[in-house]
Amino acid sequence: MQSIPLYSLVIFPNEAQKLLIKDYKQLLKSKIGWFGSANAAAHITVVNFENEIALALYIQQIRECCKNITPQKVTFNSWDSFGEKTFFIAPDERSKTYLNTLISNLHHNLGFKTNTVNAHLTIARGLDHERMNAAKSTFNVIDVNFEFNCDAIFVRKFNHHTKQYTDIIEKILFEG
Repeated sequence: MQSIPLYSLVIFPNEAQKLLIKDYKQLLKSKIGWFGSANAAAHITVVNFENEIALALYIQQIRECCKNITPQKVTFNSWDSFGEKTFFIAPDERSKTYLNTLISNLHHNLGFKTNTVNAHLTIARGLDHERMNAAKSTFNVIDVNFEFNCDAIFVRKFNHHTKQYTDIIEKILFEG
């Protein structure tokens, strides 16, 4: 069984959008039952660190990189999926380019290899064909248009009691 990384660097939408995504997840859960990410807070994953030592090795580089990142308004305005496994809210092309470049550059500056970067806001993961069809039919009738200022990344710590990343350790502002 794969271990859960202790730390996760993420980008959050605004508070109202986080609450709406939580509602979307609860709506889907009421239709199809429990699924992966059903209780996870809305976020865009940037990079994960297995433990405190790994985070400590890179945190100063991350802070320095963020000094050169220019904040930008991003828009998430369509439903999409990765095959039949993951259902999510996708960014528009301009936002996708900005976010994917931001994530790729950060990985590169830390010396990490990236295979593919595809910024998104997950609604459900670990679905099968039937549950994916239910997700699509539930949400394709709902217009989605989230805009928020992408101006920081957050360092989250996994909480073993809640089994979620609920503890925000640090907010690192983009200063470019």
